[in-house]
Amino acid sequence: MPRLKRPRRVGSVHTDFVAPSEDVVDDLVARALRDAGEHAPLCSWRRVEHGSANLVVLAGRVAVRVARTPVAASDTLRAQWLIDALPPLPFAVPRALGGAVGGPDTGGIIAIAQERIDGEVHPSGSGDPRELRRLLDALRAVDLAPLRPHLAHRHAFFGGEDGLRVMIEQAVPLLDPAARGAARRAAEEFAALAAAPDVLTHGDLAGSNVLWAAGHGSVSGVIDWDLAAADDESKDVAALATWHGGDAVASIVPPETAYRARVRIATYPLQLLCFALVGSRPPSEIARAVTRANEKYAG
Repeated sequence: MPRLKRPRRVGSVHTDFVAPSEDVVDDLVARALRDAGEHAPLCSWRRVEHGSANLVVLAGRVAVRVARTPVAASDTLRAQWLIDALPPLPFAVPRALGGAVGGPDTGGIIAIAQERIDGEVHPSGSGDPRELRRLLDALRAVDLAPLRPHLAHRHAFFGGEDGLRVMIEQAVPLLDPAARGAARRAAEEFAALAAAPDVLTHGDLAGSNVLWAAGHGSVSGVIDWDLAAADDESKDVAALATWHGGDAVASIVPPETAYRARVRIATYPLQLLCFALVGSRPPSEIARAVTRANEKYAG
C-alpha cells in the first residue's frame, strides 16, 4: 500500500500504551477493510489511540479494532463474540463485518472490522436522567444465559479472580504512608459489599464509549464491550455518575445502589493501579497510577 499520508490521530488523551508497529497496523487494517468490502485510502483513516487494550482505526463506514498485544487479542475476540450475540437493543452496537485477520503471521496481533457507530460524546457533567435510566434498563433486560460463555470476569479490569487480593496486598503498599490508610479502607469496604443480583453490565459505561444522537437527546450507540460481565448494576451506575455527575443518577436508582456505586468510585484510583500491575504495564504507567492514587487518598 503506498504511504500517501499517515492516519490522522484522534483524541486529546496522551498515552504511552504498547502498540504494534505502524506497518503491522497498516497491513491488518487494510486486510480487515478489504474483507469488509470497504475501500478507504490510508490518507482518510483516523486512528484513535486512547484504548489500553486496543487501538481503533476509523475508515469510511468501518471501525477496525486492532489488539495491542497477543494477550489482548484473545479478549478482543471474546468481546466481539459477545457483541455479536447481543439481542437487538434500543441503540446500536459494533457488530462484526468480517472475521478476525492476523494471528500467527503478525505475532499474535489481530484486527476485526466492525460497524462504525454514529453519534457524539455527551459533554461531561450533565445528562438526562431519564435517558440514563433507559440505558440501564436496556442492559438489565438482556438475558444473561446465552452470553455467559463470552462475558468477562466481574473484576477483569483490575485482576479478575485475584483482583481484590492484588488491590489490598500489592497496590496499597505501593502508596505513600499518608495515603495507605484511606486506600485500604476503600478497598476493604468494596470487598465487603454484599452480593447483589447479577445483570448485564457494560463495565465502562462513560465518556466515548456511549454515543449520543445529535443534540444529545438519546443514546445512539454503545461501544467497547471488553469488560462486559454479569455483575451488580452499581458498576455501570458508578461509571455514569463519574461522567454525567452524581446528581444525574441520584434520582434514577435506589439509595442502596447509589451507595454501592460510591463505594466502587472510591476504589477507582486503586483499580487503575491494579490494572497497571497485573497487565505488566511500563514503569512510567505504574508510577503515574501511584501518583494519582496518592493524590486521592492522602488528602
